[in-house]
Amino acid sequence: MRIKLKNEQLSKLAKHLPFEVMLDQPRDVKGFLEILGHDMPWDEVGLSKFGDPLRKPNRVTFDVELVDGGFICDVHPSFACYVSDLLTQK
Repeated sequence: MRIKLKNEQLSKLAKHLPFEVMLDQPRDVKGFLEILGHDMPWDEVGLSKFGDPLRKPNRVTFDVELVDGGFICDVHPSFACYVSDLLTQK
């Protein structure tokens, strides 16, 4: 699934990690999203909420491209749902 994340959305997502995140290049964003994916709830509750894969995938982010104002990211569909959930939390 391809999603576009704006720089301000990436900043909001970065607040979920216990350290400062600096994202300048696609490889930075790709690594950041992989780290963020480690906290995704892949237990039975999380699986029912974010899709129903047979098992946790080895990777959640496959490619990232720099575009004006943000990044286009190819991600696992369940991870896209998780990112959407994080961005809509108050």
